[in-house]
Amino acid sequence: MIAPMSKATVLVLDSHRESELASLKRVGLLHPEIEVRSDERTAELAEQREVLSRAIAELSAIESDTEASITTEDPLQTARHVHATAEHLRGREEVIDRISDEVSRIETWGDFEPATLKELERHGIELRLYSMATKEFKRRAPEGAIVLESTSSVVRFALWWKNGENSSDTTPEQIDEDPGVERFTPGELSLSSLHARITEEQAEVKKISAELSALVGHKQALEEALAGIEESLLDEQVRLGMDTSERIAYINGYVPQSEVDALKQAAVNNGWGLLLREPENNDQVPTKIENRGPVKLIRPMFDFLGVVPGYRERDISVFFLLFFIVFVGMIIGDAGYGALLLLASIVMLIRAEQKLLPSLLLVLGISTVAWGGVTGNWFGFEAFGDMYPFSLLVIPSLDTFEAASTENVQRIAFLLAVVHLCLAHAWNFFSEIRERPRIKAFAQLGSLAMVIGLYLLVLSLFVGATFPPYGLCLIGGGLVFVIIFGQQSTEKGFLGGIGSGFGNLFITFIDSIGSFSDVVSYIRLFAVGLATVQIAQAFNAMAAGVGGGIGGIIGASVILALGHTLNVVMAGLAVIVHGVRLNLLEFSGHLGMEWTGIKYEPYS
Repeated sequence: MIAPMSKATVLVLDSHRESELASLKRVGLLHPEIEVRSDERTAELAEQREVLSRAIAELSAIESDTEASITTEDPLQTARHVHATAEHLRGREEVIDRISDEVSRIETWGDFEPATLKELERHGIELRLYSMATKEFKRRAPEGAIVLESTSSVVRFALWWKNGENSSDTTPEQIDEDPGVERFTPGELSLSSLHARITEEQAEVKKISAELSALVGHKQALEEALAGIEESLLDEQVRLGMDTSERIAYINGYVPQSEVDALKQAAVNNGWGLLLREPENNDQVPTKIENRGPVKLIRPMFDFLGVVPGYRERDISVFFLLFFIVFVGMIIGDAGYGALLLLASIVMLIRAEQKLLPSLLLVLGISTVAWGGVTGNWFGFEAFGDMYPFSLLVIPSLDTFEAASTENVQRIAFLLAVVHLCLAHAWNFFSEIRERPRIKAFAQLGSLAMVIGLYLLVLSLFVGATFPPYGLCLIGGGLVFVIIFGQQSTEKGFLGGIGSGFGNLFITFIDSIGSFSDVVSYIRLFAVGLATVQIAQAFNAMAAGVGGGIGGIIGASVILALGHTLNVVMAGLAVIVHGVRLNLLEFSGHLGMEWTGIKYEPYS
């Protein structure tokens, strides 16, 4: 649930601002609402934070054998040294890239000294290098051309002029303007000189890389310094963000209602003034989610995604967790992979101090084993599902390796769609029925009816089910309900709301098309699960075709290990992309959630 918040104003003597803020920080309950202001100190701290952050990012990208942490006397100086060294390294690498590009440009012309051509120019002889397509050259080779190289596709040749003239009376400009002739301009250095430069630069890059690797040991010290800088910067921002009135300084913020008594006691103990009231509609109230019991399992996923519902939105943790468990089982769809996930989560539970993530993985592993078991899919091998005791788990109508199961799994995917989306509109109805005008809530019943009607339409289009006559009634009737009740408000009155509904008819129609696509979107549960099976079978077939003997066994083992590892990784990515999407986009979209919340972070 989203914890109810109270808006609080803490008042202190301006002359004691520093010490009172330190006390407020120790209490650690108030999420400050401050206007970000700056002075020389905050600008300096922000610059230091940027320097440390960039240095840490540079060191994080470096692979190093250094594990021990090195104490740093001056973290900022070390950070600037890291950044300068990294910039030096990038500069050298850019030089190598430029030289390599030049090598690629000139290497087909061979190794010669460009200075030789300049020496000829000083004696009145101009030598230019050209290339032409072989067919074109044979048809109209320039008079006096000295062929340097001829291939099936291109001819490279030279032309020379003495004092601007040659035997054919053709000027260099005329040759250069010929669209079939391409002039080659030599660089400043020969090919061998460029290769020597690359060798020198590579040696320098190796030296600088070793220096950066040695600096990796300072990373932890820089991270600790960064944490201190960020804390100091927050302190300064809170101090500057306090407003004053005569000799009183005050700060606004938010505190969970469950912690109000603790804040009151802190105010008594420290001699603060304290004003508490309900947040107003336009206040940017932070969100604190308080999940209890098994629902806490979804917290690592929210933390990973970095999403926070708005204070006045709804906490979908329960539904997110329940459907996410089902989605993951269907998306991975392989009981063998689920067993590996189960084993890994058990090991993590034994070793890890924080149990939430391993517990979530344990539940997801059970879900995957369950779905893979009933569909008979173990590492993409059909024979495993036919073996005892695995065969006892298989539901024949859902057997992955039976063609008839395709429609049944698709039906389950679409059934999950209609249940998921109807839950959203039912929740909306019971929330809006408490608000005025209550009749507006009936638009949610219209949307719910439309989702059911569209579900029946999708079944007829995708799995060949007969579209019942009442399906059109559900869609049409639902649309009428949305038009009549969707724009109702106390200001407009009933008839005014109907007028606004017809005024928004086009948008309502577009939304209904969106609802159709949302229902269809759940087909991904079938499609991605099927892709996992197909990839597993492909690698199994590759391994089976390697051949016999010790070499064949080793080769098959390598193919199976690499192939299934890749498949597991891809399935994991699919979980993030598809399993999360159905909750955060389709379900949340029908709830009207925008995920614009600010996480409750008390000054502490």
